[in-house]
Amino acid sequence: MADAMAAALDDTDRLVQLAAVYGLALRDDERCVEAARRLSPPQRGSLEEEGYLDEVWRYEWRRDQR
Repeated sequence: MADAMAAALDDTDRLVQLAAVYGLALRDDERCVEAARRLSPPQRGSLEEEGYLDEVWRYEWRRDQR
């Protein structure tokens, strides 16, 4: 499942890429970090994009707390 999401990072649709980043972050997959950096910053005023990218921050917090 995570490999399918990682493959979606190359999709041309930004929303698909963001959903893939979000899914990887939920699965504690390190690939979400670099992908989120490539997609940042969120489009202005897009709460949806902010929510997807915030999950990467939560992943990093969980990772660093170990």
